[in-house]
Amino acid sequence: MTTVTELHVRRDVLGTIAEARREVETGDGQALFRVEHFALTANNMTYAVHGEDMRYWDFFPVEPEAGSSVEFGVVPVWGFGQVAESRVAGLEVGQRFYGYWPMASHALLSPARISPRGFVDIAAHRQHLAAVYNGYITATPDFGSEALQALFRPLYMTAFVLDQMLMASPVRTLVLTSASSKTALGLAQAARGRQRIIGLTGSNNREFVEATGYYDMVLEYGSAAALAGENGPAALVDFSGDGAVRQTVHASLGDRLLESHVVGDTHWNVANNLPLPGVAPKLFFAPTVIAERIAEWGQPGFEERLARAWRGFIASTTWLKIIEGRGAATVAAHWRDVAAGQINPSRGLYLGI
Repeated sequence: MTTVTELHVRRDVLGTIAEARREVETGDGQALFRVEHFALTANNMTYAVHGEDMRYWDFFPVEPEAGSSVEFGVVPVWGFGQVAESRVAGLEVGQRFYGYWPMASHALLSPARISPRGFVDIAAHRQHLAAVYNGYITATPDFGSEALQALFRPLYMTAFVLDQMLMASPVRTLVLTSASSKTALGLAQAARGRQRIIGLTGSNNREFVEATGYYDMVLEYGSAAALAGENGPAALVDFSGDGAVRQTVHASLGDRLLESHVVGDTHWNVANNLPLPGVAPKLFFAPTVIAERIAEWGQPGFEERLARAWRGFIASTTWLKIIEGRGAATVAAHWRDVAAGQINPSRGLYLGI
């Protein structure tokens, strides 16, 4: 038996987080992984916000407390894990993998389809969830720094497929909300020079966003109405989920706004159900689009294109400072900051329990 430490987030009060422990035993066909390091970003808050409707809570389920109506969940994170115990042929103690882990000290998985490239978790409760999250990739130096991989690799994949979609769009201008978020930065860097890139951000992040060099123009949220002066067809890519900002962009651009894509919820605690003029927003669900691109290009073709774009982006991230931390209390404190919107975009949190 192994004692596992998990961080449980209250589903209806996302800033509430508590340490919990449970005993686990590795059964036949299972492997226990030590979760070594993982990134913590606004993307993880999006997982919590959409834990119900997109079923993110279901990946690492928490047993409800008897007699309590309060529900908790484990937030998924991206990072690196090492095999601590294995009862799976072909999977050895000490092997390391990049993938989708619980915010916890350990993860019990059911690996199958093992190859030099990695494996797939076939645990029964994950079979009806988005398949893109079930793959674990053998750790390799080919993608560079593991901290950068944990921080950007899953987010950059979303930015990459967004860019591929927008590449074929007739729009001449992209308006990105939450311009300091890591996915927005990835998209802005990829599309820079092809389309005009306008970033919307808070006053405290404006200087940072401008300094990245990825945007043609940066506006504070309070100045979003200035978009009325923009000419030509445009698309909104909304990473904030802020209904008032989305409404201002729609109203300011009017019929020049040809596309409105909803990607994230960095402003997760702000209402986003205001009536919108013009084009109807469409929810962008990255796993579906990734599957479509793989079907079109094949797995090797997808990975080759992604790796080429990734190398170009990572070379541009000289603005980032990695902040490392370890321990349940440390991770919980950082989570409370993320939930409160206290994120320094020039810093990347690389943590472990």
